[in-house]
Amino acid sequence: MSAATAAINNYMGYTTQRKEPSQDMDKDAFLKLLVAQLQNQDPSQSQDPALMVQQMTAFSQLEQLQNMSKLIEGLQSQNVALFQSSATALVGKHVRVQGAGVELKDGVATIGMDLTANAQVTMVIKDATGRTITTIDKGGFNSGHHEFEWNGKTSGDLPVDDGMYYVEFVATDEEGNRVGASSVSDLKVDAVAFAEGTVLIVAGGKYYSLGDIIEVKA
Repeated sequence: MSAATAAINNYMGYTTQRKEPSQDMDKDAFLKLLVAQLQNQDPSQSQDPALMVQQMTAFSQLEQLQNMSKLIEGLQSQNVALFQSSATALVGKHVRVQGAGVELKDGVATIGMDLTANAQVTMVIKDATGRTITTIDKGGFNSGHHEFEWNGKTSGDLPVDDGMYYVEFVATDEEGNRVGASSVSDLKVDAVAFAEGTVLIVAGGKYYSLGDIIEVKA
């Protein structure tokens, strides 16, 4: 298994498992049972014609359903291929991703925030273990997109190591009600990966689903 495949599996939260044989009866198995029934019937007792017609009708319906199922599977495969082909157009573009971590580099990190309404905002920065590094009161902001810079220091004004950190925003309106505020990052799409029919983008060295993208730029 390649490193890229392992990374995708880790993102998707699954491991490759051996598929068990299907327990469903297909048309070939149904026909074999019907032939076996005819071969082993009592010659002194002829088969009920109505029952014979009923069994043949059931076989015909089963065959039609399986043919239809194969047709639908073929159409789904074509749609997936077209969707994957379209997704490759994202490579090289810049996207705004919700919930991504921020990189502290040379003691500076740029942090984006999308705010759904006017609010007072508090920014909480955590490390990869979930430990709070610092909590900063940012003041009042109008709804929309905003960007801040973090100087890479703790609440005690001590510098931390460069690396990935995660941001949470707590926003409230004038009446103290919570307002939607999310951390966002603008990243360049380096590649597109496909796993189990799911399309993932690779940006900033991490995998994101298309559902994580809230804006695509040129």
